[in-house]
Amino acid sequence: MGVLGAYNVQNVSAVLYYGLHNLQHRGQEGAGMATFNNEGQCFRFRGLGLVDSIFNNSVIETLQGNIGMASVLYGNVTKGGLDNVQPLFFHHRSGDFVVASDGQLINAKQIAEYLDRSGTIFHTSLDSELMAHLIKKRNNEDRIHNIINALNMMDGGFTFLIMTQNRLYACRDKYGIKPLVIGKLGDGYVVSSESCAFEIMGAEFIRDVEPGEIVCFDDKGIRSNRYA
Repeated sequence: MGVLGAYNVQNVSAVLYYGLHNLQHRGQEGAGMATFNNEGQCFRFRGLGLVDSIFNNSVIETLQGNIGMASVLYGNVTKGGLDNVQPLFFHHRSGDFVVASDGQLINAKQIAEYLDRSGTIFHTSLDSELMAHLIKKRNNEDRIHNIINALNMMDGGFTFLIMTQNRLYACRDKYGIKPLVIGKLGDGYVVSSESCAFEIMGAEFIRDVEPGEIVCFDDKGIRSNRYA
């Protein structure tokens, strides 16, 4: 699987579309994209097949906004089908958000059992859904603290992108097993599983997300938090 995100980028859906082309080798079963506009409305489109067969001009035009995320799916026995095409969208009283991940949690079963005991209902077999439910369990803290607490419960090699109406978070596992890189594009930023997506997007590589780091992109620029 491969993940791609962009913050404060004009025509973000078109930019993400081109970036997905250069991540196509990371997954050929499906692809998805989500964006937020300035009014907080989320637009999302997912499909099975290659990027070219899923997104056309009319679809791209419906994905409005200057902040967005996209991914390609590599199907396997447990994580195939349209339900498991990311990004995943979640309603929450503190604000809607979108999650996508790459990699694998080695303690996913234990986390799912923990959530199940509190009445959580699952709709996919994705680590992204586990992350979302862990974030939603803690309602009285800032979202960054919820993300840190969730990541400290997880073990394995993974990256997560988490998007709200006005903020993008990029998270990397504490071992640095899965790659995640940051690029600059105009006045905005892009994040990708591989830097090969940057050239076609017109972005300039800045640096890697460090192991155990959460990078936040918002109107204050880039901020870094360590969870491990």
